[in-house]
Amino acid sequence: MSEIIENTEAVNEQVTPPVEKTFTQKDLDSIIDKRLARERKEAETRIREAVTEAQKLAKMSADERLEHERVEREKQLKDREGEITRRELKAEAKAQLADKGLPVEFADALPLTDAESVQTAIEVFDKAFRVAVEKGVNERLKGQPPKVSQAEKAMSEKDRLVAEYNAAEKRKDFAAVLSIQNKIKKLKE
Repeated sequence: MSEIIENTEAVNEQVTPPVEKTFTQKDLDSIIDKRLARERKEAETRIREAVTEAQKLAKMSADERLEHERVEREKQLKDREGEITRRELKAEAKAQLADKGLPVEFADALPLTDAESVQTAIEVFDKAFRVAVEKGVNERLKGQPPKVSQAEKAMSEKDRLVAEYNAAEKRKDFAAVLSIQNKIKKLKE
């Protein structure tokens, strides 16, 4: 009985729950201070950029300001258009991948610049994926060839006829015995 108690105590000592990390107020203050410092730095950078932009605009004439704003709007429109194009190409790529039976997750790895490059990349993925799958299947199917016992090894024609003759004699199939005897005689000739 005392052995069981000792073993139970030993098991209880081994199974200890994971210790959760606790933070002191000093640790929390340090974490918060680091986060606030990072946020302040980012805010200061945004403010500096806005001030620089405002100073540029203040120095410009009305025509220059209008031209600058037009260029900025064109840039924003171009960025939006590029993003929309990328989304459309990605949706089309997913559809093409699904049609070919390929994983649609491949769309994330495709160059989403234009339809032609997407199509070319899908064809390359298709070939490479099929080769990889075939290689994997062949690798899994590869194994030791079945072992052939001595009795199953290829026999000569004469040995095969002798085996058939003995089997026919056991069955008392006299027609087969005579037929096989004739075949054996022909082989000897």
